Amino acid sequence: MANEEIDYEDLTTMRLDQEALDSLLRSGGECIFNWTTKDGHPVGVVVAFVYHDGKFFTTCAERRKRVPALRARPQSGLVINNSGKTATFKGESVVHAHGDDGFDELKEWFYTKLSRVDQDPEDEYRKSFKKFLDSPHRVIIETDARLVVAFDTAKFHAFTVEAMAAGQGAD
Repeated sequence: MANEEIDYEDLTTMRLDQEALDSLLRSGGECIFNWTTKDGHPVGVVVAFVYHDGKFFTTCAERRKRVPALRARPQSGLVINNSGKTATFKGESVVHAHGDDGFDELKEWFYTKLSRVDQDPEDEYRKSFKKFLDSPHRVIIETDARLVVAFDTAKFHAFTVEAMAAGQGAD
């Protein structure tokens, strides 16, 4: 881009393309799950997630502070970061617990996916982990979330190198 002004403040071209976003979601793994406290402060923890049918599913013990917080204020967010690919989502969460309609079906497919038993049904560790997840005070959090921003740090790095070579930067 010789003699062409590079707008280093415009990061719209740093977005993940749809294929990269789909791959990031499909791979599962860990995310930062965020909610708000009763005094309005945001807080987040790293948790494992499964993305299924356009929704995120996570789990925790029912006694975790996020459970009553989400029941009172379902607004939540998730941030996924893997190999320089980042996506941030916001939405609303529903807490599913033992005794809720459909919980047994939900926990069966979710624990199977989360433990990855579906990928290797004979793996003893995975089978044990699936069984371990099925405790009486465990809940499943379903979050219907929409994309806020998806970012590719490799694109950002190349963009930064180009801007620096052009002699541009902060004022």
